[in-house]
Amino acid sequence: MKKHTTAHATLNTEKELNAHLLDMFGTNLKQAIKSTVSIMVRAEMEELRTTLGEHLQFNGSYTRDLVSPAGKVEDISIARFRTGNDAHELRSMGVFAQERERFYEVVANMHAVGVSQRKVDAFCKRLFGKAAPPQTTKRVFTELLEQEAFRVNTRSLAGETYDYLYLDGIWQTVQGTLTGVAKETVVLAISGYSIERNEHRFLGFLLADAEDEASWHKLLDQLDARGFDLASATLLCMDGGTGLLAALETRGITVPLQLCLTHRYRNVLKHTSKRNKSEMGKDLKGLTVSTSKEEFLRKAKAMEKKWRTTEERAMKSLTWKLDLSLTYFDLPSDQWKHVRTTNKLERAFREVRRRTVIQDHHFQSKESAERYMTVALAQADHSY
Repeated sequence: MKKHTTAHATLNTEKELNAHLLDMFGTNLKQAIKSTVSIMVRAEMEELRTTLGEHLQFNGSYTRDLVSPAGKVEDISIARFRTGNDAHELRSMGVFAQERERFYEVVANMHAVGVSQRKVDAFCKRLFGKAAPPQTTKRVFTELLEQEAFRVNTRSLAGETYDYLYLDGIWQTVQGTLTGVAKETVVLAISGYSIERNEHRFLGFLLADAEDEASWHKLLDQLDARGFDLASATLLCMDGGTGLLAALETRGITVPLQLCLTHRYRNVLKHTSKRNKSEMGKDLKGLTVSTSKEEFLRKAKAMEKKWRTTEERAMKSLTWKLDLSLTYFDLPSDQWKHVRTTNKLERAFREVRRRTVIQDHHFQSKESAERYMTVALAQADHSY
């Protein structure tokens, strides 16, 4: 019996693959437009028939072509009334104009989720015949920033409450507008998690030169000005940087603190010799599965006794303010996964890095970085 096989196009280069994907995307978008328009026109005509109160009956259909942002869409089926009154039919054709706005929304979302300008340009060139100019991208981002969902640093926080707050930073490169010199810049960020709403949301961020006390004060001042009460939280979870700890101490914040276990373990392993990293990692994992504060401290003491001679620096890193990493034991056990690390914020940061990697984590100005980070952080809230 002869075996039938399906022939597939051979794509030898990335250029051919991109062209193939664009062709497929364009074809699917055209088909989606074709089906959507047909359904919308008929639905609108149903509503029109009800509104006019006339005894209008559908009588087959005719076809129309549409020049859309995705190219020419041919043979769209348009429902027809038995009266043959074209005025009713033409009134419904206004839905075609909506397709352009929907396409621009797709382009905006492509940028927001991390599709590079080059790929967006290739997409637009394939469908429009020309690439999207930089000013168009800027306009798209400007419009996004005006939407409530993207107002990370400007929306009012009065009355908003979150059980747990996460405070940390992510590093990016920003080029000076006047000097043209690129330098490392930290994006200090604060996010909140609500148990009842099961919601994680960024509350604000700040581009700073360092994770020092003054920079954290500035960010916390901004949250104060927007009406947020830091003292309303049940717990503050952070990486343990001395700048942030100093800022909280100066402000007299009495909310319990949880220093991230993941950051602590990384520091321990960083100070551990290569030959002992594997065994040290297993011992650290044994700490994490502790079911009580007493068990954790007992295991930590045993680790210190085991390693204090051969890995003295690692043990100092493990025991430094260790009590501040065990605050999570004071909460119900079903909440430990939310608070013993800053993983909720770290996962959001991973989404940000995935989006900013298309810029090589490098921005031409502080304004450009703030604009892009606003969109990326807002999108990251709902991406994991």
